[in-house]
Amino acid sequence: MWYSIFKFEIQYRIKRPDTYVFFLFLFLFSIVGVDFIFQGSEMGLMKKNSPIVIAKTMGAITGFFMILASMIMGVSVLRDFEYHIESLMFTTPISKKDYLLGRFLGSFTVLLFAFTGILFGMILGEFMPWHHSEDLLAFNAMVYVKTFIMITLPTLFFGASLFFVTGALSRNLVVVYTQGIIVFVIFMLTKAITNEFWQAILDPFSLTTTTFVTKSWSAIEKSTQELPFIGALLYNKLFWFTLGIIAMMYGYKK
Repeated sequence: MWYSIFKFEIQYRIKRPDTYVFFLFLFLFSIVGVDFIFQGSEMGLMKKNSPIVIAKTMGAITGFFMILASMIMGVSVLRDFEYHIESLMFTTPISKKDYLLGRFLGSFTVLLFAFTGILFGMILGEFMPWHHSEDLLAFNAMVYVKTFIMITLPTLFFGASLFFVTGALSRNLVVVYTQGIIVFVIFMLTKAITNEFWQAILDPFSLTTTTFVTKSWSAIEKSTQELPFIGALLYNKLFWFTLGIIAMMYGYKK
């Protein structure tokens, strides 16, 4: 039964123009993402497509547009109440598990599609004519893919879980939409933490984390080395992924 709900959610979303608007918006923004995020910054020997630059750019763009995640995830469970068919849904022989799992997976699939605009936009951005060859490393698509999986995906899962549960429990659009802003505020609050290790762990977008992981690297290493998915970076992602699981468990129980 969950698969039927999942399939319905996908079919509903692919007919909605906002699904493609979100993707296109992230895609176009990400084409100039590196230049926007690092505008006015002295990059030194770091190349514009070095792994650390890609990671920081993806993390920052994900943080800026978490409100889009709240719009996608929260609305899916509010739709039945918006159209006043909740009584029909709750009297059909659908288990709570199938209903919530189908809605969540369907919405999360759409969310991933929208945020792949960051991945494809940054890849295309590398070939834009305003970039000079001496400022770039040799093109490597796998660096973008691995960074998206490592940096953006866990954050999206946490945000998706939080926004989905918030929508299910509050049944209030205003509450759902403000959650994306609250997550960004949490990121700003982590800047007040004086312990560098815990600041790196508690950063939901991994900007401080990547700085902490590479603080002992030489300029050449920062320009060429891929980020190791160990230590603080691994703990950071496990922390936020676990919070997402806890949020889902709490929402299911309630």
